[in-house]
Amino acid sequence: MSVGGVSLYQQDLNYWNQAQAQSQASSAQNSLINVIGAAMTDLSKGKASIANGIALKRVNSQLSSAVQSLLGNSTSSSSSSSTASSSSTASSSSAAATASKGAPAIGTGTVPLSTGTSLATLGILPGGKITVTTGLTTTTYVSTGSDTVGDLINALNVNLSTNAQVTASLNGHGQIVITGRNDTAYVTVGGTGTDAAVLGFGVGHTTFKPTPPTPAATAPASSSTSTSASAASSTGKSSKSSKTSSSTASTATTSLSTAAGILSADGVSGSIVDMLA
Repeated sequence: MSVGGVSLYQQDLNYWNQAQAQSQASSAQNSLINVIGAAMTDLSKGKASIANGIALKRVNSQLSSAVQSLLGNSTSSSSSSSTASSSSTASSSSAAATASKGAPAIGTGTVPLSTGTSLATLGILPGGKITVTTGLTTTTYVSTGSDTVGDLINALNVNLSTNAQVTASLNGHGQIVITGRNDTAYVTVGGTGTDAAVLGFGVGHTTFKPTPPTPAATAPASSSTSTSASAASSTGKSSKSSKTSSSTASTATTSLSTAAGILSADGVSGSIVDMLA
């Protein structure tokens, strides 16, 4: 039996052949879709792995910088404290170094003379007296009428325990300079009438006092205070730096926990498929 020249068997065979072809085409299409999906998944994993590596390197760099900054600030604070301590020690040494020895009394005449100048020409008559006193001892020079300034100087330089403890000489201007032998005794110059005045030791210019020694100064208490203040300031700076470094480290750690934000900042958009791939 046939319908329109095609038997039912043939129609059935054609139908099944067509269905089989459609099934094969559908299967091939599904396989292709699976392959494309797997490829896209692998691509996303690869991109995520690369981006994750970049993010980890960036976070590790931030953490390393924070630690180095913290260590550097600690070293700087120690150096500042050491410098402050050294400055305080130097100040104390400088204060102690201000101690000085005393200076003897020095009396300088106001009249230019020479060793050969005759005392008589100055108005010192025979028997005229010139006295120099230091403490309890006095040297008394009595003019002979034919003596000179040099003779007076030589007499004053005689170092006896009963004499005034002085030395005498002429300076570059020809003035008589009488210097005490120690830094404790006053030097007083006197004479008969105006005999001392003609030598340059007139009224108001006859007594000369020594310069007392300066005792070693002790380090002022403010030095310790300054050192403590410097140390406190350095500690404060160190603490502030430590807080800043800790804040930086905290920021870096937070960034590590939000790697997605770092990836986004690096220009990598989309979700991370596998951070450990």
